Amino acid sequence: MKKNKFFLAMSILLSILCVQQVFGASYYIAPSSEVPLRTGTNNSKKIVAVLKDGTQVEILNEEGPWAYVRTRGGREGWILKRYLTQEPPPRKLVEKLKKKNKKLMEDYKKLKEELDSLSKNGSKCTKKLAACISENQKLTDDFETLKKESANVIQTKKLLSETQKKLQEVNAERIKLKQRLNSLEANTNIKWFLAGGGVLLLGWLLGIFTNKRRRRRPSLL
Repeated sequence: MKKNKFFLAMSILLSILCVQQVFGASYYIAPSSEVPLRTGTNNSKKIVAVLKDGTQVEILNEEGPWAYVRTRGGREGWILKRYLTQEPPPRKLVEKLKKKNKKLMEDYKKLKEELDSLSKNGSKCTKKLAACISENQKLTDDFETLKKESANVIQTKKLLSETQKKLQEVNAERIKLKQRLNSLEANTNIKWFLAGGGVLLLGWLLGIFTNKRRRRRPSLL
């Protein structure tokens, strides 16, 4: 009897947890024509609002193929669940990509300032910087293309994945470039140090040679 009560309690708890994962979750109106928000679970019920695709809603209840939702503006009503999706609308994906592109531009601006200070000893690095800037321009062009085609969800996801991959490659190249600049600067300092040491050693040898010659002159007299 106790075991039956335990299993019954566990079943109820799991059911509550599953319901909580659905209720209160954020959903979006799937790309389609405008969707009516009704007062009941029937197509003949009164329409209280018309929701555009991409509108964010919160599920409060479910009944068969219908879901009772609340918009961010506070409107509540019933809508067919087939019009709901957890995928954010394309414009949100574009905004996210735009932020990443802005950050990448800022990173390149800082890198260019570092390269300018070492331009005399970094001709090869300057060429690579030009390649990076060219790649960045290509990414910017890809972004503009993605923004124009954002109405097509499948195409948007594909272009977004390719652009993110290219961003990672460019960032990796930027890190390698910065490491090479640091190595170049370190090698230059070592060369100057060795050159200074050679001058001191030559002066020391000349001093010894001069002293020996001075000591020999009195013996000849």
